[in-house]
Amino acid sequence: MTLQNYETVASRIQKFWDEYPNGKILTELVENGGNYWIFKATVYLEGVTNPVATGHAHEVIGASQINKTSALEVCETSAVGRALAFFGYHGSGIASVEEITRAKQRQAEPEQFTAIAKKDFPKTVAVINVKRYENLIAETKTITELMKAAETIAKDSELQDSQKDILREVWAKRRAAIQDGDTPL
Repeated sequence: MTLQNYETVASRIQKFWDEYPNGKILTELVENGGNYWIFKATVYLEGVTNPVATGHAHEVIGASQINKTSALEVCETSAVGRALAFFGYHGSGIASVEEITRAKQRQAEPEQFTAIAKKDFPKTVAVINVKRYENLIAETKTITELMKAAETIAKDSELQDSQKDILREVWAKRRAAIQDGDTPL
C-alpha cells in the first residue's frame, strides 16, 4: 500500500469547494466517551435539502502521538474526509493519507494501543450489560421478577449514571405494562 494512491483531507475539501462553492460541510460531535470522540460529517449541495454524503470517525485519545493533544480535531477532520470520499473525492480508497499514516503508526506502537484499548474495555462491557439488562427487564412477567432484575442491575458497578437512567426508564415502562396487564402474569 503506497500513500500516493490516497488523497489528503485538505485536498478533498479543496476539490469540494472548487466544484461546489455554495455547498456545506457540517460536522457534529456524536459522542464524547471520556477517552474517545466520535464525529459525523454531512455534505450538502446548494439548494439540496438531503445530504449527498455522510462520514463518521472514531478517535481514541492518546492512541497516537497526535491524538495525545488533538484527538478531537483529528476525529472531526477524519469524518469530513470520509464524507467527501463517499461523495467521490478519493484516490484508490476511502481512507485519507492521514488515516493510513495513523494506522501505520498504531501498528508500530502495539503496546501503547493495546493499553488504551484495555481502558475502553470496561465501557464496552457496560454497553453490553445495558443491552443484557434491557433484555432481562423485557423478559420479566411479574413485579417480583422485575424487582429482582432491579436488584441485579443496582449491583453492577460498571454501569454509568446515564446508563442507569436509561435502564430506569425501561424498567418503569415494563412495570407499567405488567400492571396494565399487557403481559401474562
